[in-house]
Amino acid sequence: MAPGKDFAPNNTPYEPLIADRDGTNFTFESLHSRVPHILTDIINDFYTAIQDYEGANVEATVSEGKELTSALSKLKHEMVTDKQLTALEEDGVGDVAVWNEWLTTYFPKASWYSTPFLAWETYMYRRIATIFKRSVYWKDYDFFVNKKQSTFMASMVAVAKLCSRVDALTKECKAGGSTKLHLGFVEMLQASLWGNQTDLSMFPDLSNEALEEMQARISSGENDSKVVSNDAERIWKLVSQIKGGRFDIVLDNSGFELLQDVLLAHWLVELGFASKVVFHPKRIPWYVSDVTNEDFHWLVSVAQDPSLAATKAPLSPADAAALKSLGGRWAAFLADGTWELKDELFWTGPYGFRYLPTIGKDVWENELTKADVVIFKGDLNYRKLTYDQKWPVSTPFVEALGPIATDPNAPAIVALRTSKCDTITGVAPERAEALFRERKDWMYSGQYGVIQLSPGRWAEKI
Repeated sequence: MAPGKDFAPNNTPYEPLIADRDGTNFTFESLHSRVPHILTDIINDFYTAIQDYEGANVEATVSEGKELTSALSKLKHEMVTDKQLTALEEDGVGDVAVWNEWLTTYFPKASWYSTPFLAWETYMYRRIATIFKRSVYWKDYDFFVNKKQSTFMASMVAVAKLCSRVDALTKECKAGGSTKLHLGFVEMLQASLWGNQTDLSMFPDLSNEALEEMQARISSGENDSKVVSNDAERIWKLVSQIKGGRFDIVLDNSGFELLQDVLLAHWLVELGFASKVVFHPKRIPWYVSDVTNEDFHWLVSVAQDPSLAATKAPLSPADAAALKSLGGRWAAFLADGTWELKDELFWTGPYGFRYLPTIGKDVWENELTKADVVIFKGDLNYRKLTYDQKWPVSTPFVEALGPIATDPNAPAIVALRTSKCDTITGVAPERAEALFRERKDWMYSGQYGVIQLSPGRWAEKI
């Protein structure tokens, strides 16, 4: 079947990623061990939260918490014993009907091990949200927040150093010529890309030292060889033509990756390429470390006042000053509308992004097509852009996107993704062959990335 012809979530052009019963693929590893372990961590962390609860209505809150723990355990049991995916219960979020129609239409009576990776994984996180949203006392509880914030706080030295570096780079770019702007942009793009390595669902134990080493590799260019499909030069050619434009960023992970995304937005505004940046976080807790509105505002608050992070390691006076200065600028950007957050439900819905012009019409027509450039961050967003399937690796990225690449009003779409799943497009066959010889897990190791462009309505200008 040709890509785009009769496409459906259960009828993809190429074989979907489904767990092999012999246990040889990453989808099986994720369903059999990695994701159940995440659920176990959620249960254990929530148990601690219940035990430590000292607020109002203690008895009722603790009692309800125990019921939620049982519901989470039931969900885990359904997963590991390959039960049928069941309909979501109404929880007031606003998208349950969409989810249940999707389930009934495309995956009726499907079980966990017979359902494509992208389908069962997003379904699981939506089920978790439902468990909490249906409660009385825990409906606003972010079951990932402690992990997200503690990891960021543990890396405050690296955070402050990075902010100091970007503050200096921004000033250098303002004073320099076109070459300096070009090099500065590529460095900021690479930093945003490799920030995606800080995914707590894949790498839960990132240290301050590891983050500093990652930043050093970016600045030195050492990571360039790890970018297996690189449209950075074409993206710069496009961005360099924009003055006072609108850039949208569909966010992925909170913490250090969000910081890199915020710094990229800062650079674009300060250098005059953007007069408006719209960030798209998630409305509900999602995929362990995905950004919510609260995560974004927390990061800005900590930048303004690093003492909120309660870090043990002291920050240098220069780094602390740079961090506070940038935090103040970001708060001002949010206050005057230069930066805006829009957490549309489509991002935590069941559909891939080729459905934006139809199922996600409001988001597509009222938001994304108003942007000059839309940057999709991270692995999950990439998988939703291209759909989880065994694409021939040389399939052009633009072809895999389908309708959102060919719509006459399409913005330029940029994908910044470190690969943590065995689906990828836009890689030269000889490069893929060499990578497979080097390490069989290169597509899902999180050690390789892509910077890819679909030019949209800018096609004739680059």
